[in-house]
Formats: sequence, C-alpha cells, structure tokens
Amino acid sequence: MSEELIQRDLVAAPDRMGTWDYYNIGSTTLKTLKAAKIIPKKDYANYEAKKPDALIIKKPLVIAIIEYKQPSQLKTKKQISKAIQQELGTARALGAKVYIVTDGKKTFWINPLTGNPILSDDKTPVAVNFNRHSEECIKLITRMLSSLSKDNDTLLAAAVVDPLPLAQQVWQDLWAVSGATPENCLYTFVEIFIFKYLSDLGVLHGFYSFYDLLSRYGSNTENAVLEYYANTVRPEIKRLFPRSSRDNTTIINGTIFVSKDEKAVDGYAAVFKKILERFDKFGTLENIDYDFKSKLFETFLKESISKKNWGQFFTPLKVVRSIVSMADIRPGMSICDPACGVGKFLLEPILHDINRYYKIEDGKLKPQITLSGFDKGFDRDEQKTIILAKANMLIYLSSLIRDNPGLTVDFANLFNDTFLLQTNSILGTLAHPTGNTYDLILTNPPYVMNGSSNLKDEIAKQEDLKQYYSINAMGIEGLFMEWIVRALKPGGKAFVVVPDGIMNRSNDKRLRDFILDECDIDAVISLPINTFFTTNKKTYILAMTKKIPAMRDGVEIKERQTSSVFTYLCSEIGETRDVYRFDLEQNDLAEAAKQFNMFKGNKEYFSTADQRCKLVDIDAFYTGAHWSVERWWTREERVDLGIEDETESVTPEQMGALIGDMANTLLEYQDLFSACEQKKKKKLAVKQVKLTDKNFFTLITGGIGKNRSELQKLDTHNPQNIPVYTAAQSPVVFVAPIKGKKPIEASVERPILSFATNGDGSAGRNFVVHTTPFYINVDRMAISLRTDDLNLMYVYAQISDMKTKYGFNHAFKANRNNIESVSFSIPTDIDGNFDVEQQVSVGEQFLLIEQFRHELRKDLGNIQSLPVKIDTSRYSMVYKPLSEVLEPIKGKSLYTRKYGEIHRGDYPVFSASSSTPLTHIDTFDYDGEFLSWSTNGFAGTVIVLSGRFSINGDRGLLIPRAENIDILYLRYVLEPIFRGLAKGRRGDRGEDEFTKLYPSMIRDVEIPLPVDENGSISLSAQEEIAAMYDSAEQYRHEIIAKLDGLLSQRIEY
Repeated sequence: MSEELIQRDLVAAPDRMGTWDYYNIGSTTLKTLKAAKIIPKKDYANYEAKKPDALIIKKPLVIAIIEYKQPSQLKTKKQISKAIQQELGTARALGAKVYIVTDGKKTFWINPLTGNPILSDDKTPVAVNFNRHSEECIKLITRMLSSLSKDNDTLLAAAVVDPLPLAQQVWQDLWAVSGATPENCLYTFVEIFIFKYLSDLGVLHGFYSFYDLLSRYGSNTENAVLEYYANTVRPEIKRLFPRSSRDNTTIINGTIFVSKDEKAVDGYAAVFKKILERFDKFGTLENIDYDFKSKLFETFLKESISKKNWGQFFTPLKVVRSIVSMADIRPGMSICDPACGVGKFLLEPILHDINRYYKIEDGKLKPQITLSGFDKGFDRDEQKTIILAKANMLIYLSSLIRDNPGLTVDFANLFNDTFLLQTNSILGTLAHPTGNTYDLILTNPPYVMNGSSNLKDEIAKQEDLKQYYSINAMGIEGLFMEWIVRALKPGGKAFVVVPDGIMNRSNDKRLRDFILDECDIDAVISLPINTFFTTNKKTYILAMTKKIPAMRDGVEIKERQTSSVFTYLCSEIGETRDVYRFDLEQNDLAEAAKQFNMFKGNKEYFSTADQRCKLVDIDAFYTGAHWSVERWWTREERVDLGIEDETESVTPEQMGALIGDMANTLLEYQDLFSACEQKKKKKLAVKQVKLTDKNFFTLITGGIGKNRSELQKLDTHNPQNIPVYTAAQSPVVFVAPIKGKKPIEASVERPILSFATNGDGSAGRNFVVHTTPFYINVDRMAISLRTDDLNLMYVYAQISDMKTKYGFNHAFKANRNNIESVSFSIPTDIDGNFDVEQQVSVGEQFLLIEQFRHELRKDLGNIQSLPVKIDTSRYSMVYKPLSEVLEPIKGKSLYTRKYGEIHRGDYPVFSASSSTPLTHIDTFDYDGEFLSWSTNGFAGTVIVLSGRFSINGDRGLLIPRAENIDILYLRYVLEPIFRGLAKGRRGDRGEDEFTKLYPSMIRDVEIPLPVDENGSISLSAQEEIAAMYDSAEQYRHEIIAKLDGLLSQRIEY
C-alpha cells in the first residue's frame, strides 16, 4: 500500500464531500488504489500506473476525477486543451461520471463519455469554480450525474430527470376524487400527457392547445373549461389521430373527465384544473429524452396498476435494450412482438435511426420497416393496453411529427397498423395461426400455468388451431413458443424471454425437441431472480434462428445444428431488481449482449476470459434433460459470480444438484484423462537423476533472517510487493525490497519451484511455482533448473509425492542432507538426450491432475460442510424450550489424559473431539445411548454416544425430561442451532476454530417437535424425519469416502 494512503489513513478514514468520499492524493497509482479497494477491482490496462490528483468516490462508483494545475498551466487554449487531454483517458478507464480540471480560480467541467465541456441550460460551458466544501458544487455534480450520457453534455432541468413527483401527485389527485379503477386513472393520465405533449410539439395550437385551455380559466368557470375540452379539444385530437377500424383504439381512449358519450363529467372540473396546473408547472415536454418518457410512464404505471399486472407492461428498459442490441435491424424487415404491452420491443429498434426507417417523400409518410405488435389487454372491461403502445410510438416519432404536423393522419394510420388489440377471442394473438411471416420476433410473452387449460379447450374447438398447436406444450408460454417458431421466416431470428419451466420440465421435452428440429439455438442467457416486476420466477433469454431447409436427393431436410451455443449467467441487469429500479453500475446483461455480438460475428474462433460465459456443445441441448444453463457452472462458480448465495444448509434436492455438478466435472475429466493416456508412447528410455545433482539443479535455502515480529513490521499488505514464504503455501507477508537481501529471481519464462522443509504436515509438501521474485525466510527450499533440457512442471510431477515416499516430517526435515536420497527418472530420446517433448507432455498431465484434485477438493469441501436440511413443512410442529425437553449436563473436568494414565481401563472418556476418545479409564459414569454436544473447541457439534463411557468438561450430555423423544431426531435438529450459537474464533470449515457453548447458552433454545392430530408429541414422526436425515447422511458419507479415495490415489507419471 502506498505511503500516502498509510500516513494519512485514507483507506479507513477518507475526507468527505457531502455524502461522498474525497481522496486528495496525487502520489498513489490506480493499481494501489485498486489493491486498497478504493476503486473497483478490474484491469485498468495502460492506466494502472496513473496517479490522479483527486477522486470523488461513492463506492463502488467513481463520481469524479480531478486534475489540479497551476494558473500558469491554464492560460492559453493550447494549454487548456493539453491539460484536459492529460487525464481524460484515466477518467474513462475509471468510469468516472465527471472529469474536473481546475487551478483553484477557474474550472473546466468535462463529460468523460464525450470529452466535451459540460453545458449549462443556456448551452454555455458550466462556469462554477470547483470547491469541495461548496454546497453549490455538490448540487451541481449531483445534477450532472442525472444528466450526462454519451449522447448529452447538457445539464437537464431537475423535473426532466426526476418524473416521480409529477406522476405521484397526479395519481394521488385522480385516485382521491374518482374512486375509479387504477387502470382508468392510468388512461386519464396518459390522455392529459398526450394533450400537453402535442401542444408542446406544436401539433395542437391555437384554440386547441394546452396553453389556450389553461388561459380560459381567467374568464370561465371550471366546469365550462372542462366542457370546452370535452366538446372541442378532445374531438380535434381524435380528428388528427383517427381510431383504428380494426380495434377502435387510438392514442387517447379513456378519461374519467369525459363520459363514453363524450360529455364532461360533473364533479371533476376542479381536479381537472389542478392536474392541468401540475403539468404546466412541470414544464415543456418537447425536449424530454426517451429515457425520461419511459420512466414517466413506468413510474405512473407502478403507482396505479395492481401489482399482479405489472409484468404485462414492464420488461425493464435495460433488458429490452440489451436484447435489441443483440438483433441485427435493417430496413425492409418485418418485426413482431406477439405480446407487446407498451411496445418497447418494437420501438427501441427504431429509436436511434428514425429517419432511416420512416421517410417523408412527396408529402407522405413512407415506412421502410414493418412493425407488428399484438396484445390482449389486462382487464375484461377496459382492454386498452394498445393505447399505451400507440401513445409510446407517438413519443418515439415525436421529431418527425413536430416537423410534419400536417401528416397526423398518416402517423395515426401507422400507429394503428403497427399495434392491434386482439379481443375477439380469449386466445388473443394465439387465435391467429401464422407461418413463415416475420424476419425477427422480440418478445416477453406471458408465462403462467393457470388458465392455460381454458386456452387449450378453445384450441380444441377449431381444427386448424389443433393442427397448428400440435406439440401440446405446457402453459401459455408453451403455446406462444410454438407460435413464435412457426411464425418466423426460414432464416428469421427470435429473442424470447422464457421461464425456467420450458427449459427444464420433463413434460416440455417435446417442445424443446421441436425447437431443435426447427431452429438453431444461438444463445441462452440466464437472468437473475426478480428481473421482472413482481415475479421471482427464474427466466432466460433464448435466442434462435429458424433453419433454412436444404434439398438432399430431392427431399427437403432441416440439418442438425453443429455450432456451439453461447451461454451467459447474469447477476445484475444494471438496475435494482425491485419496484424502485435504481440504476446500478453492474450490468451483466449489457456485457452478455456485447459478448454475444462478438460471438455471432466469429463463432468458430470466439473465446473469452469472462467467467460468466461458456460456449456449450449443442449436444448438451440435444441429449440433456434440461436447458437450465446455470447448472453447467459449479455451485462455487455460481457463488463467486453472485448467481447464488452461500448457504448454511441445503435441501436433498440441492445436494443432488451439487452431486450432479460434481459428476459432470468427473465425466469431463474422464475424457481429458483418456486423451492423455492416448498420447503416451509405448516405450520410453529414461535416465535417473538426483535432486541434489548440481549439473541440473540449484538448491536455494538462504533466508532473510527475520523473526515473526520483524516480518510483521515490514509487511506492506500489498500483493504487488515481494512475497515472503516459510513452510506455508501462501506468503506470510509482502515486503518492499530489503536492503542487502536480493530476492530470488523468477519469471513466467524462468519459473522457480519451492517446497516446505519442516513440519509434520508440511515437510516435503506445500509446493509453490514462482513466476515473480520472492524471498524465503525459513523452512523452505527453492529449486532452479540449470539447463533448458529440463521442464519444471515435469520435475514438480516427479517429486510431488516425496513426503509420502521418503517420510519427511518435523523430525526428518526435507533439508539438503535428507533430500540426498530423492531421485527420479527423466525420459530420453534415441540419442540419450533429455526428451523435452515428453517432459512437457507429462507436465501437462500433472497440471490436469492437480486441477482435477483442486476441483475435487472444492466439491468435497462443499459436500462436507453443507448439512442437509429436510423439509418438515408437512408436519405440524410445536416449539418447546430446551429446558422443558432436555436437561443439559456438563462433564467432569478432572478427566484428563494424565488422569487416564493413572486410572487406565477399558471405558472411553470423550472430550471435544467428535470422533475419538480422549483417554480410557477403569470406571464409567454413563451406560446407554445419550445425546451429547461439544462445549469447547469445535463447539456445538452433536453426536450420539452409546455404551459405557464418561465425558470431561469439554463435552455435555442432553438427558430427556419429556416422553416420546427420539434423540436421533434431536441430533439433526439441534446441531445447526447449536453451531449458530457457539461463540469464539471461527475457522475455515472448522480449521483453527476455538468456540464455546456452555449449558447456560442453550437453555432457552426452542426445539421444534412434530405433533399428531391430538397435539401430542409424535415419536413416529420424529423417527420418520430422523430416518430421512439418516439416509441423506449415509449417501453423503458414501460420496465423501469415494472422493477421499480419488484424492488419495497416487499417480505414476
């Protein structure tokens, strides 16, 4: 860690700027800041050595980077430009939202995304001087955070970037007076929004504009103004934007202020005025960006629509945009969303190139792309979802409409042609069998099981629908998937949000086979739980391309897919997964889209270091029982990626999945090992060498001569410094270069091997391959090769088991004298020279074995450390204090090893250890079967002791006080509770742990006990639950034994 950070204690106690951390540094590199966890942990490439003058941080976000200059360095335009360019790259590498260059008297505020000056409302550069103590600066930077983007350098008005107050106020106004359904309040809001928006665009003007209507309150009553709106303004909007003849909808379709017969509704005139005034105060809507409009709609919808319906409206915009970015959009295409909601899947593709897709020629609107959105609505009486989509399309095309106000009928026809409300059947879109029609389908169809039987009954009534939906897939989502596949043109693509059921239900195997028969699977992207509003359903993005039939011998066939499938696991989607949807920096989905676009451009040669991404052989989809891609990552990988959390226990099903993952790993390695075996030569000539042979090896043992306390004083805690090794496999400290002590040189090109020389468990083991310079202190020896004819990994493979082979331990150290006997063979070629190629091959095998063992140890650790939790929800339970059920008794402290030597006998004395007795004596205190727990050491472990025995002070017994108690049941129930109550030093999976759990600490524990229908404690239910635990434990121990056996296998190289 840098001296600057240490001396000023900036890691633990940085300066403050409002709610942000402020680091006035200048002598600390990004590499060191990253190691100190001040900035995000990522590769900063060429900027690692950069030293920013100051940073404003809101972990993990870098708010701003500040470059300080002398006034003399910011005099001329050339100097200013040079100063700005100096750290602009650093600002971008850090992901800083704002870049500040200042000399204390004048300040230049830069948008790092564009490199341009940040502009005030009047389009002039912001002129406020930076001062970290200034409240004005804090407010200014806060405003910048909400305003800047790669497309915008200008500060936006506060109301523009925060639509929540307007939406909430209007919602409250409407709800308070109307008592109308939330949906009708929504339509009212949308209508007033459109009225104001068209006025700001200049489409509504004169007597029909928002502002003219507002001015009428000066000389008219509130009722008269509302009547004028109902009788004059509203008909004009409908004239400009006529209804669709197909579904009778347009951009406005309902309001609580106007009745169905187009009359002003009595009693609502006052609130109508209040809402108009709120919109007026809000300001112009003309220049609001698309994100704002989406937020405004969504904010209001979230306030108004009952939660169960949110999912129909909201595929989060970040999800939509990521999916759209994966699709190739071009003029002439036909794009469909069969369950379009508010239309974002269709509107986002055209957003940034409106003039390419919609041309104005000869005074007419000429679409260059065909969009088709269908929906059923969300309410039986008010099925008007489509008006939200049409209103949204108006907003997306606002620039064209503003420039061509005389073509409103053309735009209305476009809206009506694009979006259609399907209300003639409960099947909605599904009532219209469609084949080979669309180039691209983007959709998030509904996915529910309830109600699907009604749809299937309706399908069964019509022969054409029965033939069309021939797969008999489950749920509404299955019907939509079949529709989507059939509706695509050959060569057409679909990006579909699908629930986990489609991906893993055995009953949907036929649907998955149908998809494979008809389409190539391009990608499966796993989305996190709660990606969508109000549902925690597991979902995926399924990307596929419909196969183009080929002719073989006059027969049309669809060839089997051979290309791999792009899969990706997302933990975050760039926003919080709750109703608030606050922005987050982490957006795995955006990265998935980026990686997928690289993959589809070069499938054969694509590779990535991203641990969230895997290319999966298509055979896994053809032959596998599921398409739930996250299962193809190990549990530890998923935890590391944040896909799932660490857990204290697992269900039997989860344990089964864990074992399944492990089995898949074993099978993968089986193939690799088989491939290694096939590479072996039939006969190898060898030459025997000693590890102490100075012709081939240099042994390095010289330490730096520091004791533990001296080393601790030198420790920089910075892994970028030089590591110091002793017998342990990991460095004990990191130090700066020590005067007079040259580190042992090592590099990737010239690695060094070292091992522990001392310790019962370490001597001749704890190997380290060093690729950077390092120090040895004590109890370690390093080996350097003296010839290029030797391969270090081969040598490592040959001596890796020397502890077992030669018996090194604390008494028989692996020092220079004792390793004299260590020898091994090296393969030679026909000329008698060392065969480097064969050494490399063996070294690769050894690395594979070590990698396999590493994976195996992780799996073994998971299985050992995760107790199985049986689901007892089907049992009725009562909870009783432990003191009512059991009497805790602590053992006698007089029973020690020394006591055992004096009173030798046949009866065991049990202490803290759960596996072996402490000693054996000539008497016993207990005879029978008893529940026991450890009070010291690894405290809280619960076992059953039986026979004649005694216990000492590190163990206790639990004597039943109540009848109908099964101690085996209690053993499984109490251990996780006791382990959670133990106090003291926790180790890693029990290693180096010292905890305590005395009788007084467990008396108030509540024990769950199953009861029968009469409320009496049920012994049979306890025995039944205990038997399930017993079975699970038996299976676990069998698996552990097999894994231990694999790990203990000695490999001959």
